[in-house]
Amino acid sequence: MRKQNKKNIKRAHKKITKGTILLYIFLVAMTLVFAMPMVFTILSSFKTKVEIFAKPFALPDTVQFSNYIEAWKGANMSQYFLNSLIQAGSTVIVLALVSTLAAYALSRFRFKGNKFLTVFFMLGMMVPIHTVLVPVSYLIGALNLKNNIAALVLIYVAFNLPFSIMVISNYMRGVSISLEEAALIDGASYFQIYRHVMLPLSMPAIATVSIFNFLGAWNNILFPLLFINDKKLKPIALGLLNFNGERGSEYGILMAAIVITVAVPLVLYLLFQEKVEGGLAAGAVKE
Repeated sequence: MRKQNKKNIKRAHKKITKGTILLYIFLVAMTLVFAMPMVFTILSSFKTKVEIFAKPFALPDTVQFSNYIEAWKGANMSQYFLNSLIQAGSTVIVLALVSTLAAYALSRFRFKGNKFLTVFFMLGMMVPIHTVLVPVSYLIGALNLKNNIAALVLIYVAFNLPFSIMVISNYMRGVSISLEEAALIDGASYFQIYRHVMLPLSMPAIATVSIFNFLGAWNNILFPLLFINDKKLKPIALGLLNFNGERGSEYGILMAAIVITVAVPLVLYLLFQEKVEGGLAAGAVKE
């Protein structure tokens, strides 16, 4: 019996090992497929135009830091970078304020119209952006809000608000109501409870939606393309598009500009990956 058990264990171990090896081979292959374009871009950003075509995946013979200097200063990427920081940062701040207030009201208070408002906000997640481009464009034109950063931020806020409210309100529903009751007994107002109790306890969910909102505003190219014509106000995604047309033959500088564009979203996601996943998971299961 012992010999048979040992044989069965060995067979099972072999099957698991083979399956694991195949899985790892597949994962490594997929990693290479998705990583190679980024590796090519980073390597090319330190090369001359001749080296990019002659040795696409080789290390540069001489590291060309001048590509980044030229992209940052000569190609005006510094201005585009600053514009994106202002637009994305303003979007995150406004959304954090509005969505937490709405989520607090919807999750902690019972009033007529509560369910209707909740469904109304959730329906906003089902509206494709492209279906409302014409009415949004008409409003922007009628109100003379082209080349207006505040208008662009409000558009970002409108489209990201339903998701933010959903995640934060689900999270707030899991906060013990006894904390609010204790604060009310101590004489705290509802706004004080929101500020000193609900906001600190909901920081994981707020951080999660803030990262998504920042990345969405940073990478958005559709709305700036439609509503921003002033070169001084263009975000980095739109600036990169124009850069490709103006200096598309300068491939080393173009690759450096691409690295600058994707650096902030990539670093943010790598730094806060666990918080993003944890906040979404907590908001999904709490009731």
